[in-house]
Order: sequence, then structure tokens, then C-alpha cells
Amino acid sequence: MRKSVIASTQNRSEPRPKAPQLQPTPGSSIKSMKSLTLIKSEPPRLYETATGAPLNFYNEFTNHLWSEIGITYKRNSAIAMEMGGRFFTEFLYETGALSGRLDPATASKTMHLFSSYLIDGTNAKDAIVREAFIRSGRETISEKSAGRYIAGANLMLTVCSEIVFEQTEMISVLTNLAPLVQVTALPVLNPRVRSPQEMAQIHAHTLQVKPRLAPAAKMTGGGLRAPKVNRTREAKHIAEAHVLPMLEHAPTPLDGVIWSLGLGSLRLSEIVGIRLEDIDVTSRSVRVHDPKGLRDTTNKESFGFKGRKTAGITMFEPFKSIFWQKLAEYMAVRPHSDSPWLLLSLNEDSYGMPLCELNASSVNRAINRRIQATQQKLGFEAPQGKYSSHDFRHFFGIWARNYVVVPGRPKPGLDLPEIQLLMGHADLKSTQIYASDLGIHTLVEVDASNELIYNRGAGESIDYYRGQAYARLGGKLLQKGSQA
Repeated sequence: MRKSVIASTQNRSEPRPKAPQLQPTPGSSIKSMKSLTLIKSEPPRLYETATGAPLNFYNEFTNHLWSEIGITYKRNSAIAMEMGGRFFTEFLYETGALSGRLDPATASKTMHLFSSYLIDGTNAKDAIVREAFIRSGRETISEKSAGRYIAGANLMLTVCSEIVFEQTEMISVLTNLAPLVQVTALPVLNPRVRSPQEMAQIHAHTLQVKPRLAPAAKMTGGGLRAPKVNRTREAKHIAEAHVLPMLEHAPTPLDGVIWSLGLGSLRLSEIVGIRLEDIDVTSRSVRVHDPKGLRDTTNKESFGFKGRKTAGITMFEPFKSIFWQKLAEYMAVRPHSDSPWLLLSLNEDSYGMPLCELNASSVNRAINRRIQATQQKLGFEAPQGKYSSHDFRHFFGIWARNYVVVPGRPKPGLDLPEIQLLMGHADLKSTQIYASDLGIHTLVEVDASNELIYNRGAGESIDYYRGQAYARLGGKLLQKGSQA
């Protein structure tokens, strides 16, 4: 075990001196845990409560995290990673891994019990984990929640390992002497061989010219492994019969534009980033702002702008026409401003400010409150309970998969890869969640077959009757919605 990575603390079997009083710096506060004391500052600091000794490896980790805010991490991401590192530090302390008495293999084995500490607690199979959990006074968490804590622990191990190697190499270069301490890698960070199940998943979701994956694909980075969580995600979309009434009763012209853009597959983060120059009324086209050029196909590292490879936005009728109508209504009341952004706040306290410059969470909550107020006003019930702005984007997937007819195709609905491109998903699995097959094509096929048989000899093809059947189905759906 490298003492620079997992800093040694005093042997807990020996008497400890009286703990010094830790004084927070201005703007910080103290949070006392069972065995450790957290100074809630920028960045946070950890000390051993009994001795006041700093836990240097944790403090070096938070130094790294906070120095990367705005570069590698957003602030919320850094805070989440810090919490995972702090829980991991507490786990190592309570299990004795910080005593400096464990050999690397034993320490590595102890580290791998971190997920059991988080999830099983007093029900853990390992007695040391059970005792550590009781001493920490924490509560168990779900397997799903444990993943982000384990991610923070892995980042801590990696960062601290890199710091140690850099420090050792620097000392060797500056002094022209061999390192005083032999630095070896933590076993837990050694690369591991992927399981057959992992290899199958990679092969299934990778476009391959050769029938076999390259040998390098069999290896992956080391670290603590999070438990596998079986997620059962269901599509959540605005009901077909609710869409038109919701749009008709949008409380403000701004809401009407935002909701109808959601029906064009846009995420809220993309909607608020639309500029006036991205709207072309003449060609009735909309583009998504891409400030960092992430759609540039030569940018291999960050290609896709969160999966979206096309700047042009596709809308389906009648929602496309409704959007342009809502846009005209909004532009008539849009605050007079030189701002290049399309969407400006109509609220009294933030009137005229671009939505993209306001707090994202506050904007999202305000939009959702108005959506749910409209839903309640119209008396619409949904399986997911309350609608949200993202449910309009879900509707795009449903409509594209079930109601769009392409001439020459045997059934209505676009293919999943086509919908993936239009929705801007990096992973086809996400598209499968949004674009559920409702079995609409079966109704269309039956209707089209009946019409073909009834009109035998009229000279029209089955595609013609499919189109007619779809038109009748869509007409009934939208008529039902307008009367709801």
C-alpha cells in the first residue's frame, strides 16, 4: 500500500493525544462525523477527529476536483464526486485500511467491499464491513444510488495515484537521486479482463467490419465495480389526445413556443439556446445552436453535441404549423431587446432576460409548473402522473415511430436509427425508450387490406391504401384531441 496515496494515520490501538480545536476559515463551516471532521470550504477538507491530523490524500483529491471546475467538471459534478470520495475515505478509515498495516492485496480486497458497505450495511457478509458501517452511523442506499459514490471513489484512487507518481518522478529529477519510497500501482487499479457478457454487449452495439473484436477490446480500466442495476424504463410521453388541447391552452405565448419545440424533438437545454438567426421563417426551418462546434465531424473526441449530429430540426405536421403559429404569437409580445437569443423571460422579476442566462433548474421548474397547471385545468390523467417539458420530446419519438408514413414502406413509422438521428441520441437504447412501438401499423395494415379488397380492380396499390388508412387514423386522433 502506498502511504502517499492512502495516508497513514496513527494506530488506533495506541492512546491518542487530545484533539486540537479545528477552526474553520471565513466562509466555511465544520461538520463532525463519527471519526472524521469535515471542513466545508472551497475545496472541502477532512481531518481525523481524534488527532486533528489532515487526511492528505482526500485533501489532494478535492484540490484537484475544485481546480478542474469549469474545465473538466461542472460544479455539481465535482460536488457529487467529492461526496463519493468522502464516503470512501470514511470507509477506509473505519475498516482500518488507513492504519498502514495492510498489505496491498488485503487493502485491495477491502476496497472492493465498498459497495457492500454502502448497500448492505449491517447485513453485509463481511464482519469488518458490518462493524465499520455501525461505527459510521450511516444509512444504506440503493444499488442505483451506489453507482455515483463508487464513481467518486474510483476517481479519487486514480487522481491520488497520478499525484504520487508525479511527485516521485519530480523528486527524482530535482535531486538526481532514486525515489526514497518504491511506488507501485494499487492492485485495484490494474486493468482487468472484460467478462463474456460485457464483450457481447460491446459487439452488439459496435459497427464491426470484422466478425471479431480487436484484442484490445478485451481489456478495460481497473477500479471498484458498481453493482449491475436492472433498469425498467418506460416511455413517458404526452398522450396523443392531450397534445393539441395542451398547446391550445398554453398559458403564455412563450410556453406555446417551448412546448411545440419539444414536439420537434428538442431538449429544453437546446430550446433555450436557439438564437434569432437560427430561425428562418421563409424556409420554415429551425437550427440548434452549437457554440463549441461539436457537430464538426473532424472533432472525433466530442463529436455529436450530446448525440445530435444534425443542426437542422425536423418537425412533423400538424405540429410544425402549430409551432410557426405559436412563434408568431410569441414574437408579437417578445420584449424589445438587442439580445441574439430567441427566448426571453416574460416574468416580472426577470423580464427581458434570456432564458439561457437564468438558473437552469429554476427555468425548468417554472415551465413544468405551468405544464402541470394546464394538465390539471384540462383534467388530463397520465400513467406517469404529472407531465413535464421532456414528455413533449418523448411524444416526438412516439409519433415518429407509429404515425409517420413513408411511401413505399410496408408499415408506418420511421426506423429506430432514423429516429435516433432526428432526436440526437448517442445510444440507440435511448431511442428505443422514447420511440415505443404502439402497434399502430397493425391497425393500418388491417384497414388498408380491407380497402384493397373492397376496391379490387380500382388500380391503386397497397401503399395508396396504407396512406389513406394512416390519414384517417391521424385525422381521428387529432379530431379527438381537439374535442377533449
